[in-house]
Amino acid sequence: MKKLLLATFLATASLSFAAGPKPGPPHIVTIETRDLKVEFAGDRAWTIHRIFFKGELTGDRNGFYGTVFSAEGGKWIGTGHNEGGIELVKTVTLTVDGKPRDLADKAVYRGQRAEIRKRSMIGPLALEATYIVTDDCILERHRYEVTADVKIGILYAFMHCWLPRTTEWIAEKAGGTVVEGKFDNSGDFKLKDDAKWTALYDPQSRRAMLAWYPKPLVGQNIKTGYWDKTVYHKLYNQIYSHAAVVGGTKFEAAVIVRGVETDAASWKQAAKALAAETKARYEKNEIKF
Repeated sequence: MKKLLLATFLATASLSFAAGPKPGPPHIVTIETRDLKVEFAGDRAWTIHRIFFKGELTGDRNGFYGTVFSAEGGKWIGTGHNEGGIELVKTVTLTVDGKPRDLADKAVYRGQRAEIRKRSMIGPLALEATYIVTDDCILERHRYEVTADVKIGILYAFMHCWLPRTTEWIAEKAGGTVVEGKFDNSGDFKLKDDAKWTALYDPQSRRAMLAWYPKPLVGQNIKTGYWDKTVYHKLYNQIYSHAAVVGGTKFEAAVIVRGVETDAASWKQAAKALAAETKARYEKNEIKF
């Protein structure tokens, strides 16, 4: 009973962060392609809301996606977090197969390539964000410029709220070593290293979801890690932790998300093959931002 009450509290707390001032309207826009359905939320600064792969939910809305930032000793700013202030969205556009589309509530757009591009301010960080949904990929790229000297408490470049029923994970570290493990909902972080890619498996839907990085994200503290909780197995990319960064500094982060249908016995090999295929296609410019 205590575990159930705690899980309910945490899920409610995650959603309650959207209360108060919001960075955009409470609109949900859905993009559907051959393999993917991705929802984007205006009141989460036009970041991801939910992810479906081949008809199955893989990333839920009980947490936030995108970038969040806190100054040293401060509170969260970014996407749906507003404890320390809201993400100020300056411009945002959507195109589907090259044609401009409205970010209207409950709009559903079908095509082969949809692109959301926005410019915003997250505290002292100027963000240029690109989210692209193709037939079989979600491409996310964040370009940052620090507008004033700042001591960053924590900066997560990306967050992905994978389902808590996922059971195992695997990753290739920046140095080439492959590591793997199981989830136990213990509340700690798994992996905690710089990675070329990482994937996790849901035996109920028979889906593995891959995060592949065009350049391994060099992180601090937990670096790339899964927060192993009862409400989600949330993938974080922590690129700054308790770090002084001077004004004018520019940096960027990118990730490509893909899925594969596979059984429990062979999912790790399927994930490795999908990572290798993604690398080959990216290097051939067949997958491009």
